[in-house]
Amino acid sequence: MRSNLARLCFVLMFATLAAAQNVTVPSALAGVEGGGGTSIPFGSSQACRYQCIYDAEELPWVGPRILTGILLRADNNTPNTAMPAKGYLEISVLMSTTTKSSVTASMTFAENRGTDATWVLQNQLIQLPAQPAWPPGPRPANIPFVFSVPWAYGLTPATSTLPAPRNLLVEIHIHSQPSGAYRVDNLSSCVAPQAAFGSIGPACAVPGNPPVALTADVSMLAGSAYSWHIANAPASMPFLITMNSTNVGGLLGNPAWPLPYPMFDPANPSQPSAALASLLWPAPDCWLNVDPVVSLGGLADATGLGTVTGILPSGRQLVGMTFYAQAIVLAPTANPLRFITSLGRSSTVCGPLGVARIHAFYNSTGAPPPPPPLTGAVQLGVGLVFDVM
Repeated sequence: MRSNLARLCFVLMFATLAAAQNVTVPSALAGVEGGGGTSIPFGSSQACRYQCIYDAEELPWVGPRILTGILLRADNNTPNTAMPAKGYLEISVLMSTTTKSSVTASMTFAENRGTDATWVLQNQLIQLPAQPAWPPGPRPANIPFVFSVPWAYGLTPATSTLPAPRNLLVEIHIHSQPSGAYRVDNLSSCVAPQAAFGSIGPACAVPGNPPVALTADVSMLAGSAYSWHIANAPASMPFLITMNSTNVGGLLGNPAWPLPYPMFDPANPSQPSAALASLLWPAPDCWLNVDPVVSLGGLADATGLGTVTGILPSGRQLVGMTFYAQAIVLAPTANPLRFITSLGRSSTVCGPLGVARIHAFYNSTGAPPPPPPLTGAVQLGVGLVFDVM
């Protein structure tokens, strides 16, 4: 008995200490703008039922935590723009763990709640604070929903015999709100980290033209379409975008031909390199910057522009994975091999994170007022960004 009491005291002490520091949910958005501000749920004159499910992998803590409130972040996708206050809104907040995940979220609100679902704030009149003009970057989390009662997440720590804490559900019920816009920071599109890599020389181009330039879409989401774009290609010529999940190692897996690998003999640029001897002709100043595993073909237009699009595999495990790409373009007048290449371009999958949003607006006026909706629209990879108190 004493042992169990000691364990409970330790758990409560740990959870209380953890609650002493504000942390951002989802953890990947700490210090990062969400990428897609939204007027849902606060930018309407209608009532709204709103839920967000955050997979446990997106939480910035492990094990138990006492929550005493949440602090939302206002949108700053248009920097240096002020936003007026909005009030007063009648709001209730429910917190819960849930066996539902972002990909299994139900359109029925009640089905997403766990057995520990607790109304931590009920029918409170709240004013959303004015936001001053803010430089680029995320605003402070300064929209407070202070709980009337603390709520404990995961008081059962993960052990070999006990289940890990489950996913987190945040439910905000706006019973009424005045008209007026108010945008909050929101997961949506994300900015994929990109970088150029590899080698290219000035002669790897059509004479008189700049080298081929390779760019890519700003946002890279697992399970979605993603496009690479070329410029400065010869008019109406076919091209390939070759890809790999690495830009190190050797061409064709041979460590004797390390990347980036020349398409000419550096000692004698009029001759092909050893790995490409079977092609007979060189491409001076051109390099292979990736070992091709997948290639997508396209055709440049009359201005030398071209785009190819592929579908990325789905799955949260791809977030953070980097893809390495390079353009290879047919250029009959450029060199004896008649091909030119671009610098490599890396793009890192930045989403979707394991978050889902379920919401429904409705008209709460009338005598008697209509009941709130039981179901809402489900959107994967979309949700509020907030700090935990």
